Amino acid sequence: MVSVADTLELSSKIVRKLNTSVSTVRRRSQLRALARFRPVPDHQVDVLLNFPGEPVNLYQVRQWYGPLEHLAKTHSVAILCYQPATAEIISQETDLKVILTPSYTDLREVENDVRPKVILYPNQNYANYRILGITSAEHVFICHGESDKIYMASNWVKVFNYFFVAGEASRERLRKHVRNYDVDGRTIAIGRPQIDIEYASPLEKRSDRITVLYAPTWEGGRLTMRYGSVASHGVAIVSALLSDERFRVIYRPHPRTGIHEPEFAAANEQIKGLITVANERSGGPHYIDDTPFGWQLDVADVMITDISAVAYDWLTTAKPLLVTRPFEPEAVMPHEGFMSETPLLAASDAHDSVRIIDAFLGNEGAREAIASWADYYYGDRSPGRSLDRFVAAVDYVIDERDQATGHDSRATDGLEERVSSEGRGNTRPQRSALKQKAAQGLTFAYRSIDFATTGVANLVAQYRGEAHSIDLEDSAMKLRSTDVLVSTMAGPHDIDPLIDWLPTLERLSRHYSLTLLAGNQRAFDRLRDSTVLRVHIGRSASETEKIFANLKPNLHLQFEQANLNLRELTHRNVTHAYIGTDQNDSWINNRLRAFDAVIGGTNTCPESVRSALIDFPPATAVTTVSQEGDLEQSRATVITALLQDQNARQRLSTGTGFADEQQISQDHKALGARPTN
Repeated sequence: MVSVADTLELSSKIVRKLNTSVSTVRRRSQLRALARFRPVPDHQVDVLLNFPGEPVNLYQVRQWYGPLEHLAKTHSVAILCYQPATAEIISQETDLKVILTPSYTDLREVENDVRPKVILYPNQNYANYRILGITSAEHVFICHGESDKIYMASNWVKVFNYFFVAGEASRERLRKHVRNYDVDGRTIAIGRPQIDIEYASPLEKRSDRITVLYAPTWEGGRLTMRYGSVASHGVAIVSALLSDERFRVIYRPHPRTGIHEPEFAAANEQIKGLITVANERSGGPHYIDDTPFGWQLDVADVMITDISAVAYDWLTTAKPLLVTRPFEPEAVMPHEGFMSETPLLAASDAHDSVRIIDAFLGNEGAREAIASWADYYYGDRSPGRSLDRFVAAVDYVIDERDQATGHDSRATDGLEERVSSEGRGNTRPQRSALKQKAAQGLTFAYRSIDFATTGVANLVAQYRGEAHSIDLEDSAMKLRSTDVLVSTMAGPHDIDPLIDWLPTLERLSRHYSLTLLAGNQRAFDRLRDSTVLRVHIGRSASETEKIFANLKPNLHLQFEQANLNLRELTHRNVTHAYIGTDQNDSWINNRLRAFDAVIGGTNTCPESVRSALIDFPPATAVTTVSQEGDLEQSRATVITALLQDQNARQRLSTGTGFADEQQISQDHKALGARPTN
């Protein structure tokens, strides 16, 4: 039985969701009524930066304003926003074109009107899922700062055509941690374009004080990512600096500080209070900073920060840098690169920050070491060089895309299915504004009802499932390793392709250990009712992360492209394979780049997959299920081939359906000289 308290909690969530949705729809309608938030008619965009994030994550895109504004001098550039509040803020902060989507999931304008040649991604937001399906554009990951965090070597980088890396350090990181990835062919080094931008500063440089920038990161969404020092070091560091009149403090907390942990929020407010009191006492030299990052590199003399991207930005200055040691024991520490060889400030020594800074300022060897690391991470840092490399890299990708789509570009049908009221394609006559608003209202009502009914159904299913399922972290079933892990994050009505393959998977389980993983309670229930195979459920990112770690699969299979399926592709030490369907070809889209192998149905031609996508990675194995003989046996043979040799593309003959090595090489022709790195 579902308790009254749980029912009330769900009802409260639904009401809050509806209220937020109503407000968002209203504001979206108001902004979309303004031409400046809609695409320019009959105007193709060269470069589109995709940003589905909320305002709290604007720091990820703000640092790219300068480079994009420079690029806009010679190219048409726009920023695509999915949230009205985000679009409104960005439009006030830059002169770049801002486009607000008609709804959070409606990307028809991008396909039909904007028609970008290159799409840039400053993050790995799961909402990128939809636009990644577009095959007529090239997709480029630019991130929001260089670092040695595990995030920067995620398996998910493979989904992009290119990764604009900072320098050799990033390439070495990718070579070491990302399997089956052509680092030399799919990365272009651009340095750090932000260092070539002139930023307006709210502060003057001071010769009478040593300016110390304390820029801690936030607490992170997981314990393994808890690098923030605000709660453990912050008060002691700032108190020590404020007690010495030689120093001026710039305190720049991460925008997300305290979003998960109350002690971080409390320490943040305490530090701000200390600075406010100090300013009242000494005439206001200290500064609480919430401005975009950039000018601080020039104004500050010393930086104190955590294991975060701003530390690597600071490297470009070759000025003294002090990095804190995470207080959280579960935080994953870098074992390579700059951070692994840098003395870290422990929380117990934070009160001694003044003495440590004095020692750094007098150590010329430490300054030279930082300069050497900067060369390794960013390459040539001479004025203007990074911006030039950025523009050259964009031009190279545009030229490659234009050559690849010189014929009729394949219009993608790989985006998520729309509700029937939204329609598809651009063959329908332009609807009146009144009809458009009516359609938006119907769509909103449909999604609201769907959210409510799905939420209730999931809650009921979850409590019923917990009553009889074994799903403990330390259970024997969880800890037992598996050869093959099949994951699905889709709902129960979207897993038919997987259900269709269950007889084959059960046949395989006679020879290999095989496990299913569902991310939805009702999908979990349907699988449990449909197969004798063991089935686990992971209701959150941390749960599925633990399941992958415990099961240690050699092969990971997916059958559909649900939003959160992309999350499971971040795991690096496993071969990822996608299994397509004969029902349609909507699965043939750019998202397939993230997989090490692609298996089509009996009617799929391997070459049709490669030819449909721009510069599809030759390292990705593409095969089909044989039409001859028993279907289940043919399917099992393909999976067995992958299991027996995870480097199957290099070794299996064309008789098994894998593309011939020589043919792949011929198909993957060079399209002009790459930008100088």
